[in-house]
Amino acid sequence: MVLLDTNIFVIDRFFPRDANYAVNKSLIGRLQKMDCGFSIFSLFELCGLASFNLSSVELRRWSYDFRRVYGVKILEPSGLAKSSGAEWFANFSQNMFSMFERKMSWGDATLLRAAEDYAVETILTWNKKHFEGRTAIRVLTPAEYLNESGVE
Repeated sequence: MVLLDTNIFVIDRFFPRDANYAVNKSLIGRLQKMDCGFSIFSLFELCGLASFNLSSVELRRWSYDFRRVYGVKILEPSGLAKSSGAEWFANFSQNMFSMFERKMSWGDATLLRAAEDYAVETILTWNKKHFEGRTAIRVLTPAEYLNESGVE
């Protein structure tokens, strides 16, 4: 499975003049055919960012239809169903501090936590440097991924 970073969807929805937009759009066009996921925490982060540009109705429609529109699996928090809320939160908090000790922001830390919990093969992000030296999981930009796939 490939795990997608928030910035891919931010560029797709809000920055058509971005230098990476064309490559990003090419990746977005392939998502329906890929085994890819997006963390529920990344979706929350994305909705928070989008809230500055979308009406409440647009924001809810986008978030509720996200899985269908983009063809990605929304990855729920790992272990939540198997423990009490307090036990899960204590474990989650401990894991997040472990990520912070790797010098990671909240968004990057929650993405990497999901990647490790779900044993993904690859993380796709335009901010590759945020993950370098912090994980054994392969991290690629969308351009690198498409190039490897023979698309770009």
